[in-house]
Amino acid sequence: MRRMLWGAGMGAVAAIVALPPCPGSAAAQGVDVALVADLAINGLGESIPNPVIIVRGNRIHEVRSSPRRPTGVRVIDLKGYTILPGLTDAHVHITAHFRDPGPGPERRSKTVLYGTRNAKALLMSGFTTVRTLGSPDDTEVDLRDAINQGLIPGPRLLVSGEGLTDGNAPGAEGDRIKEGARPADERTIRVFVQGKASADVDWLKIFATRSSRGGGAPVYAQEQLDWALDEARKEGLPVAVHAHATEGARRAILAGARTIEHGALLDDATLDLMVEKGVYYSPNLYLGEYYLAHAREFGFSQEAQRFTAEFLPIRTKVFTRAVEKGVKIIFSTDVNSGWIWSGTTALEFARRAAAGQPAKDAIVSATTRAAEALFLADSLGNLEARKLADIIAVKGNPLDDITALQNVVFVMKDGKVYKGAGGEAAATTNGSARR
Repeated sequence: MRRMLWGAGMGAVAAIVALPPCPGSAAAQGVDVALVADLAINGLGESIPNPVIIVRGNRIHEVRSSPRRPTGVRVIDLKGYTILPGLTDAHVHITAHFRDPGPGPERRSKTVLYGTRNAKALLMSGFTTVRTLGSPDDTEVDLRDAINQGLIPGPRLLVSGEGLTDGNAPGAEGDRIKEGARPADERTIRVFVQGKASADVDWLKIFATRSSRGGGAPVYAQEQLDWALDEARKEGLPVAVHAHATEGARRAILAGARTIEHGALLDDATLDLMVEKGVYYSPNLYLGEYYLAHAREFGFSQEAQRFTAEFLPIRTKVFTRAVEKGVKIIFSTDVNSGWIWSGTTALEFARRAAAGQPAKDAIVSATTRAAEALFLADSLGNLEARKLADIIAVKGNPLDDITALQNVVFVMKDGKVYKGAGGEAAATTNGSARR
């Protein structure tokens, strides 16, 4: 899954590299596995009563509805729980953490170790695919490769590494211009994008605006964004753009951005433009609450805390308008530092539900729509034959209560079970218990 191929008009073809079966997967054991439950919800938010899902190797072989228990296969009994496709979080910072006290800069090796812990926590909470948008020294790349090689457990990672910022390529309207820097020219921007491709990232990230605290004002001129997006297309890199307010987001959309990150100050005209251009919206609602609850650890001043509190309803109002207008919203959290390894990132679903997103659409946003946005729809996001066997089970029915997604009891990724119901899923063959 190393390089996404995309072109003009947002057309795309996903290039998926087939990985060898993981140890402990059905393929490694040489047997088919059947998952049975009372209910499944597929990536379209549709209910499947009495589901029987046959996994062969690392892919789903068959999905059917039947009250009869399958025979001749290894059965994982998830009765009493609800089966869903593995979830996707489209915006995390996988290596983020609270720094240990000590002199000097942190060693790269320690950063990766924190990322290892965070990756496992996300996987165990039901997120089998994650797009991680920024880490120092491109450490995300090493983490992604270690997971793909089976060295450590974690979600399937799509990584961007360090993004295009005012710091490494001054924007024509950025803060460095005020300090006497010259705006990055075409060659500088294109070389930066080429360097990201050489670093083997999956996505390019661009910080097109200042933070919400800075009013989300634009950093890059339209011409600079056009150069970056054009070079990204040549290199086969889709682009995620950090853009809080209207003008910076509008420029990014016109340049061809695939996803707009945060977008906390977007107006109706920009949301309408996203609908027109088919651009995906990757917002986050809960993180501000986490910042307020852990202001001391983050070192936030009283002023910063006051701003964060006052900004929460503004961010939520924009999200509600996006839901009403039919913007293609994908699940994302911007999770970082302490929250990322807490195992509670599905709290975001509850905030979105409270802001007006129906439970069905919330599920779609983290499954089929997220897979579509990330160019993975051919292989992920749904419970159907030939998809990769990324399957979870939760306690409760998230269509009735979206907080059920916070109670993940079973996780399968690529046909390998990482977490079982009650600590260990009951497995039987022809009615005989197997342990």
